[in-house]
Amino acid sequence: MADFKLTARQEQANDLLGSGSTHIMLFGGSRSGKTFLLVRAVCVRAIKAAKSRHAILRFRFNAVKASVVADTFPKVMELCFPAVKYEMNRTDWVAKLPNGSEIWFGGLDDKERTEKILGMEFATLYLNECSQIPYGSVETALTRLAQKTTQTIDGKSTELRPRAYYDCNPPSKAHWSYRVFKEKRHPDTRENLKFPDDYASMQINPRDNVENLAEGYIDNNLASLSARGRKRFLDGEFAGATQNALFSEESIDRWRVTDGVLPDMVRVVVGVDLS
Repeated sequence: MADFKLTARQEQANDLLGSGSTHIMLFGGSRSGKTFLLVRAVCVRAIKAAKSRHAILRFRFNAVKASVVADTFPKVMELCFPAVKYEMNRTDWVAKLPNGSEIWFGGLDDKERTEKILGMEFATLYLNECSQIPYGSVETALTRLAQKTTQTIDGKSTELRPRAYYDCNPPSKAHWSYRVFKEKRHPDTRENLKFPDDYASMQINPRDNVENLAEGYIDNNLASLSARGRKRFLDGEFAGATQNALFSEESIDRWRVTDGVLPDMVRVVVGVDLS
């Protein structure tokens, strides 16, 4: 591994990713290193388990191409695993490792591609920017977390336990990510989770990654946001749920411009009754 070092808080998050929980979410402010850590964890699992299959999914396919395939993934491989030479198939959008493992990249907004990816089984699913993803899509994706494979550590083979990773800049407490990971309840039925200890989460914020940020990023950019923006993107806190909101946090996130990528536009007509 190259000369690469995690911050103290990132070390704690990395320990959580290797814990016994199947579902693990990192949440917090912008540029805290969440995506880097989780892509790195996916790569570690792919390298340890030959011929294993893993998927990194976002709500929109063009967003995963711009933010992960073109940015975070190659950075992780260069910094953390420079000796591992991979091939990126830009037709199927899959990275193929020398040991036969595969890391697939997809967007859940592309029906044809989603059906292709979800026709396979995976050892790891990583739902990136999960505040944008409807819970129905999450449940569908989780049905494919079923690949049975082994990993090799110090010459010994053991079963690689399935893992589902999630990350987000925390939306409101009405979002399914808060219901599942903080309240430990099913977001639709509101029933308690059958195995609550199988769901773990950790907050990690920009100040936990300050040594890797440009000078002034926190004070000049994040600290200058509105109170609502600072709460989410600087402090990494879930916002209070707004009753009878016209648009849900989930729908707002899905149409938010992120990573410099414009979503496919639609026409929205809003009627207001002034009576």
